[in-house]
Amino acid sequence: MGAVTAMTSMPPESPQWPAQWPPGQPAFNPPPACPPPPAYPPDLPRRRRMSTVRIICGVLWASIAIACAAGSVGEWLIGVRGGAVLCLVIAVGSGWYDYRVWTSRSRRLIV
Repeated sequence: MGAVTAMTSMPPESPQWPAQWPPGQPAFNPPPACPPPPAYPPDLPRRRRMSTVRIICGVLWASIAIACAAGSVGEWLIGVRGGAVLCLVIAVGSGWYDYRVWTSRSRRLIV
């Protein structure tokens, strides 16, 4: 069996930082390695996440706008002027509503 030895020495003392600074000087404060990210500007509204229903609604209104715009051109080319104007009005209206859906300005989602 081995002999048990006891430690009789004391651990070294840790340095006292305030005593090492010259009197009258503030403590050294190093700059951070990476500056913190800038705070979000308080005057800008935070962007909401897009819900699945809003995305589906936006895609549907965009497809209506594109289809009506194409129909307007097609009807104009075959000589149906009234239908072309009506399709153009519907295309502009649905495009405007689609813009409002994607920018979260529409209160109700009409599908």
